[in-house]
Amino acid sequence: MCTDGGNIIVMNPKNGDILAMATYPSYNLNSPFEINTEELKNNWDSMSPEDRNNSLQAMWRNKAIADTYEPGSTFKLVTASASLEEGITQTDKQGEFCCTGGIEVAGVRIKCWRYYRPHGPESLREALMNSCNPVFIGLRAKIRRFNILQLFKKIWIFRKNRNRSSRRGIKHFFKRRKSWTSGTCNNFIRSKI
Repeated sequence: MCTDGGNIIVMNPKNGDILAMATYPSYNLNSPFEINTEELKNNWDSMSPEDRNNSLQAMWRNKAIADTYEPGSTFKLVTASASLEEGITQTDKQGEFCCTGGIEVAGVRIKCWRYYRPHGPESLREALMNSCNPVFIGLRAKIRRFNILQLFKKIWIFRKNRNRSSRRGIKHFFKRRKSWTSGTCNNFIRSKI
């Protein structure tokens, strides 16, 4: 059972339509004041009115659309696809990568989410399963700029979306760039991880 909670949105990549959305823990719209976690139920009587109100507001907030998330883990799939297309890596070559807990890029140390206990040797499949930032940053640096941009086009990153709120999105970002270098691409990917 998921104890930390989570959310997911499934979209149509061709037009941006939202096909499904789920958030956990959820609550029953028919009884919105019914507490949805055991921890909150156990502490409810000892909470101040302000803390109770804040807890209810947090319970009702749809994190899938109310919070901002960087698309880094999504871009790990793009990086993996590009590296497989270029023949840079294989899916299950054991120990091909090594997570040391972080990687330094342009003087900034970017940590793995499990920096305190690094993953160690990993295959590409394991790096995807572990969502390991250092592996994908290092892998991205090996992919030629032209190929990653071609892949972006293949997976419709540059295509206009009919969803008005996202029209300026990533396409606008790419149009602003006068020239692309390997460092620019790496910085872009790094900023999204």
